[in-house]
Amino acid sequence: MRRLRLFFVLFLVAPCLARSGDTPRSTDTTLARPVIEAGRLLSPIAVDGNLSEREWQRPGYTRFTQKDPKEGSEPSQRTEVWVAYDDAALYVAARLYDSHPDSIISRIGRRDADLNSDWFYVGIDSYHDRRSGYYFSVYAGGSVSDGTMFNDDWDDNTWDGVWDAATKIDDRGWTVEMRIPYSQLRFPKQEAYTWGINFIRSIPRNQERDDFVLVPRKESGWVSRFADLTGLSNINPPQKLEILPYVVSSGKFLQHAPGDPFVSGHDFGQNVGGDLKLGLGNNLTLSATINPDFGQVEVDPAVVNLTQFET
Repeated sequence: MRRLRLFFVLFLVAPCLARSGDTPRSTDTTLARPVIEAGRLLSPIAVDGNLSEREWQRPGYTRFTQKDPKEGSEPSQRTEVWVAYDDAALYVAARLYDSHPDSIISRIGRRDADLNSDWFYVGIDSYHDRRSGYYFSVYAGGSVSDGTMFNDDWDDNTWDGVWDAATKIDDRGWTVEMRIPYSQLRFPKQEAYTWGINFIRSIPRNQERDDFVLVPRKESGWVSRFADLTGLSNINPPQKLEILPYVVSSGKFLQHAPGDPFVSGHDFGQNVGGDLKLGLGNNLTLSATINPDFGQVEVDPAVVNLTQFET
């Protein structure tokens, strides 16, 4: 009877002892967060797609992981990225190697268009709150897409930033250079900065996506998983002021009855107005419009409504 009791106690305690000896798997992604160091530029960068500047000759970052189609596998093609900065902007360059450069899919389209083409993506969490940021994408043909990120893994492509990008296809694959002014980002004044950053490469002919920081399909989060971008210092968030004026003139030359006091045959018109955006802080913007020109808003494309509800 004593042997039976001892066996029963060991049966209950042994699994607990075994589990206590295992190393716990932490869910804190900061423990293995990669670090990207940005280098300060000593000479200007020409954003032309040619990675001839000295800053792009140093070893870049190549630790990409395949997300599609085989999650966790090595990418089929090598990718190398660099990050640099000066007093006015952040620079990102990438060499996207391809063993078959003649098979690179290069298409062009309107801004924010969803193209079946090779593309490269940069996500930046400049506020470093692990929840929000901006993304900038460049297709191999030079078309661009950008937007904002919020709530960690939501995004909105209605935001259009003012930034530069250039691409070039050569015998080793294709390259991309990007210049992102600080005026397009939000960050508080500090002596040194740590931002979040991530990169993606897409190779559509292989239905492949390679991420620098991989978020498994069965897990959530995006901005909170970004790598740390360090090395930024002695930069200042610029005053955010954007003024977009407009002037419209028109003329009408009509036939009229002789002696008509209401129609002279020469009718001229003019209109003036503008839009204003003013940054009141690193997280508050004042938007104003004076005499808006409704002929220039983004709802110009016609809508065909076949329902019983008004548009």
